[in-house]
Amino acid sequence: MNGSDEHSGTATAKDVPEVLAEVVLDGRLREVTIASQAIGGPISFQLLTPPDFSPTAARRWPVLLLLHGAEDGPSQWTRKAGMLERCAGLDALVVLPQAGPVGYYTNWERPAADGTTPRWEDFHLDELPTVLESRYRASSRRVVAGVSMGGYGAIAYAARRPGMFAAAASYSGMLHTLHRGMPSFVALLMLRGHEHPHALWGSPRRNRRRWQASDPHHLAERLRGTALYISRADGRPHPDDDVPRVAGLLELFFATSTESLVRRLHDLGIPATVSRGDGVHEWPTWLRELDRSWPFLLAGLGCA
Repeated sequence: MNGSDEHSGTATAKDVPEVLAEVVLDGRLREVTIASQAIGGPISFQLLTPPDFSPTAARRWPVLLLLHGAEDGPSQWTRKAGMLERCAGLDALVVLPQAGPVGYYTNWERPAADGTTPRWEDFHLDELPTVLESRYRASSRRVVAGVSMGGYGAIAYAARRPGMFAAAASYSGMLHTLHRGMPSFVALLMLRGHEHPHALWGSPRRNRRRWQASDPHHLAERLRGTALYISRADGRPHPDDDVPRVAGLLELFFATSTESLVRRLHDLGIPATVSRGDGVHEWPTWLRELDRSWPFLLAGLGCA
């Protein structure tokens, strides 16, 4: 399958969420707002189109889905990662979706503070693909990558939907959510975002099966056949980086969950490219990993 393949899905016009607005932000970068049943109202995503894009083209393009971290948003990929320049000649659609400050790429167990019960997985993996395929000539070849919370999302999505993504990359993701200390961290993160501590998957004790169903470590067998790039840093700031000290401690904390998944994959005989560079839980480190993994992402897209 390559970028010019026709999509073989069966989505009908009835299934496609309504596009409410489309605004050009910068050249080939646009912001698209759709009416989402999964989120319970309007939600937007940013879309960077390839140089020769046309909505009436005979061909279709592969999709690179980039997932943002907690307490951030899609624009971090353009502001901090320079994706406009990096993708200037990329023959693919680059999609930067909203995921909420602490949405954690999942269908929530409990209502959020605003009264809705967001279904982020349904938005990202059901609604968004149908819009891309029906309106923007997306093919069924997809690659997903993310930083921090988005790194979890990339691997969790690949595991929860086997075969949906040709490749998945995590930069400093929490990849074993039931690993020691991780449930408490999730609860604190939710409280910091003014949400119920168990809004995502319920109690890690009483709703353990629900946690396991969203935990990359417990879903590891389902990653077989997906090309994987998994990175974590050593918690030591690079000499050229101006980063807070706490970012090093946070990276070491997350690294334990990453290594837990890496060991699980090794035990199952599932190949993965593992990168253990220097750095902390901040963008300077993730940019170095993005550079290292860029050929991997291009190969997944069929653009190498």
